[in-house]
Amino acid sequence: MWTSNTMTFWESIVTFMIGFSIVFICLISLALFIIISSKVINLFVKDEVPAQKPVTNAVSTDASGSTVVTSKMVAEKDNQEEVERLAVIISAISEEMREPVERFTIVSITEI
Repeated sequence: MWTSNTMTFWESIVTFMIGFSIVFICLISLALFIIISSKVINLFVKDEVPAQKPVTNAVSTDASGSTVVTSKMVAEKDNQEEVERLAVIISAISEEMREPVERFTIVSITEI
């Protein structure tokens, strides 16, 4: 193709564009293959839909018709918030110490 030891600027640009297009054509074809194969596999494999539990009302009404929130609902909400706060505190300590969570123990937490 080339008769000299060096390439001109335009020959190098054309060579670059050919290589670049080949790489991206391969990447696009690989992505399409993955998408198509995952759809075919999903046709054969049926995911079991978990049975939903019946929803029970934790809110009750008293004799006057006003709603009463049970202590169980409040406790579950407080517990979830507490778990989230502890997770954030643990991750902040881990980041500050630059060590994984398994390498230190938190003895107590005091609010400032």
